[in-house]
Amino acid sequence: MATFEERVEGLTGLSIDGSSSPTQDELTEFLKDGVLDVTDRIVSLRPEQASEFVRISSASSTQAGVSVDSGKIISVVRESGTNDDWRPAYRVSIDKQSRVTDSTSLDFATAYHPAYIVSEDGAVLVFPAPASSDTQYKVYYVNGTPTDTTNGASLAYSHSDIKYFPENKVYLVVLYASAQTLLNNLSSISISQTIPSLTLPSAPVAPSAPSFTTPDVSDTTVSSTTISNLGTPPSYTSPTVSGDASALTSVSSLDSDNTIDVVANQIEFDQFWSTAAHLIEDEEDVELANAQLSKIRTYIEAYSTDMQNKLNSFNKEQAEYQAKTQEAIQQAQIDAAKAQSQAQIDSADATQTASLLLQKENQEYAAKLQQFSSDLAKYSAEVQAKVQDHSAQINELSADIQKQSTDYNWKSQRYAALKGQYDQAFGLLAPRESEQN
Repeated sequence: MATFEERVEGLTGLSIDGSSSPTQDELTEFLKDGVLDVTDRIVSLRPEQASEFVRISSASSTQAGVSVDSGKIISVVRESGTNDDWRPAYRVSIDKQSRVTDSTSLDFATAYHPAYIVSEDGAVLVFPAPASSDTQYKVYYVNGTPTDTTNGASLAYSHSDIKYFPENKVYLVVLYASAQTLLNNLSSISISQTIPSLTLPSAPVAPSAPSFTTPDVSDTTVSSTTISNLGTPPSYTSPTVSGDASALTSVSSLDSDNTIDVVANQIEFDQFWSTAAHLIEDEEDVELANAQLSKIRTYIEAYSTDMQNKLNSFNKEQAEYQAKTQEAIQQAQIDAAKAQSQAQIDSADATQTASLLLQKENQEYAAKLQQFSSDLAKYSAEVQAKVQDHSAQINELSADIQKQSTDYNWKSQRYAALKGQYDQAFGLLAPRESEQN
């Protein structure tokens, strides 16, 4: 006969061992739970079938109390004083314990009409209390300790039958254990998976924008051209005026007595005009006035001659200065032409040098761009490879999740089917309405 493990594996499609989910030890517990659940359901639904799960305690000749593991007592019997003359005992509530030993009580227990109570710890006590081998008692009760029929050992996954259990109900235990096995296995399935991370290589750094250091052609130095050796421009100096006046037309009043100044002041030309006016207006001396005016004319003529001499000297110096200026300008023009010619030569040299340096720096930058382009292509290839590898991992993960989901759904459906079959069996055992009436 197939073992319980083999039968459960056949119903669930699972392989059970010491490290599976569930393990063999867990399957053992499911089988035990199944025995108790089936027993409890059938006894509840069909109390008359309790005898199919009966277990008989060992006969006891002392009032030590017999414990019943299931707590469901079917019957208690006591010998009447004659070996194997078993008399059924009736149950008395624990509050009447003193009555069963009181001969005046209606509940008094006798050898032919014994009684029993269930103590607070579940032990069965019988009355009259057994005192010898022919007054033993024993208890018939619903078994609460699943065991193996063959050797009476505690029920295990490797067994194939159940003691104190109807053979035609064993399949229910297998259904129960199979449903629990699937439920346990479903709880161990974790469909959620960790998405692998994608680590990309560092992107190449583009070369900095070029900053050519080639000197600007406009920086070519051109010698400055200056006008030199001009000397000092001439200045005109007016003739010196004697006396304390500052100009020929200055007029100074005569003395307060309105008389012509003394000889010491006669050289002061600023009084010439006052003197002439005095002679004309005050003295009315025409002759002296004419002499004074002649004096003034002579002085002015001398001053004019001196002024002309000063002007001639100025004109001479001015002509010399203009000649020097013209010479300096011509020299400056010559120097400027030479500087311009030299600047053109220098500019051509600077332009050629700048062109060579610019070409060199441009080639260097082009080389950097070429290297960057190569690095960028390599980077792109590496990124493509990593993305493809990551995509393959994601696809593999998706396939694994799909497989687990399919497996989970199948096991869920299988669990529901086995659980439904198990529950349906008890639905058939439920009393019909006609039976309840």
